Amino acid sequence: MPTIKTTPEAILRSSWSLFHERGYKNTSLQQLADAAGLGKAGLLHHFGSKAGLMHAVIEYGIEWYRTRVLSIARGEGTIAERLTAILERQFQLVQLNDGGGCFFANMILETGDGAFAEGLVHFYKEWNTTVTTLLAEKFPAEEAKERAYRIFVDYEGSVMLFKLYKDTSHLTRFVSRTIAGLETPLNF
Repeated sequence: MPTIKTTPEAILRSSWSLFHERGYKNTSLQQLADAAGLGKAGLLHHFGSKAGLMHAVIEYGIEWYRTRVLSIARGEGTIAERLTAILERQFQLVQLNDGGGCFFANMILETGDGAFAEGLVHFYKEWNTTVTTLLAEKFPAEEAKERAYRIFVDYEGSVMLFKLYKDTSHLTRFVSRTIAGLETPLNF
């Protein structure tokens, strides 16, 4: 197969999409190479192995989230407006690849505490720190931390129901519930 010149970022983007759509175990090195427009040798030259590529994809995904989703927390607007914008942006992403869900949650469920756990934990910690910091503008530190945790758990449950039923109402109801909850006392 003739290869085309491509950048490491283009390889990461195409691989992220394929892993999101098919999962880690159901994606072959040949499929990844084809999606990137490379031969397998070219792909291995850049990343060493399929696992090496997956590590790089996770780090690329975290950086992508940091700059395009989580950065919203430091923007203008009320806490409710910024949190709504973050959640709506995330929901745009979970609807990609025919409603593929949350890439990071999919990989956590598929690979568990295996070789990719460190990067997946890094994603959760970054998400949690960002949302906790945002909520700390309104709530005491411990309450902000608990609220961020509950938002994440509720978010992932809503994404699972969206994937199961292909019904975006699970996502929109979650956002409404979360924003309304900002005005409700939290019971520990």
